[in-house]
Amino acid sequence: MEIETKHELFERMVLSTTALIIAVLLILLTLLGPLGLEILKHKTSPSAISQTQGQDLVNLILLAPLCLIGGILHLRRRAEAKYFLILVGIYVCLYTGLAYGIGQEWNHPSYSGNTEQYFWLFLSLIIGGLILFIGSLSMFTEDDAPEFNTRNLRIYAILMTVFLLFFVSMWLQEIIEVVSTGDTSTGSYQESPNVFWVIRYFDLGITIPLGFVGLYLLITRPKKAYSVMLAFYGFFVTLSTAVLCMALVMLLNRDPNLQTEGLFIFPILAILAWLGLFYLLKPKISNWWNLRGQK
Repeated sequence: MEIETKHELFERMVLSTTALIIAVLLILLTLLGPLGLEILKHKTSPSAISQTQGQDLVNLILLAPLCLIGGILHLRRRAEAKYFLILVGIYVCLYTGLAYGIGQEWNHPSYSGNTEQYFWLFLSLIIGGLILFIGSLSMFTEDDAPEFNTRNLRIYAILMTVFLLFFVSMWLQEIIEVVSTGDTSTGSYQESPNVFWVIRYFDLGITIPLGFVGLYLLITRPKKAYSVMLAFYGFFVTLSTAVLCMALVMLLNRDPNLQTEGLFIFPILAILAWLGLFYLLKPKISNWWNLRGQK
């Protein structure tokens, strides 16, 4: 094992500690929120609360374990740590820290809550997510990228593009409806207008463009952009899984704001996202499995 320089030791300790702190904060957020003890009360509609429960569930069963495993492995100087840490930074920063922090109905007279008392939690997740994203990117080199089958990449990219366009169409139809009539057909916009615009701006301005950028890089330079693609697909996997959980919670709660077309689009997007991530990691998983078999 190579001897670490002082700055490498410092960076490893910062990144590992950040990952472990984020894991604790995500668990705390879930325990305090509407899925747990309901001490943290969001200023938003009942429908948005159902969506928050779905997102909190993903924070608990997917994101927190990834941070814990990645943080512990990185403390132990294990090379595979970066494949866990790279997956969580963007989502933790944007869709947990930032969306929870600003996506409240601050001026809506019908809702009360205490989310402003937990600004430190959301702010910590935003900063921690940025540190994880930047720090984990720097852990990769071009040698980490495996060889890819070009034909399979193109078939996957076409499928993913089709369903991303369905996603775009669904959100644009709702925006046009709101601009034209002042509300959605289910009345969800009037219930929580701030959440509506936060999610649409995030998805149409960040999530979907990242999807197309990720597909382009996957086809044109899969080896050079390997770490960036892992970060993107980690974001797609966590986001699509969270959206799917939100839809399931809304379905169980018989939420009238649930979009029926979403029950078709979101599961397929989640499956495609997981398949894309598995494709990127499959050679690494095979190598780890073979190394374990040789011991």
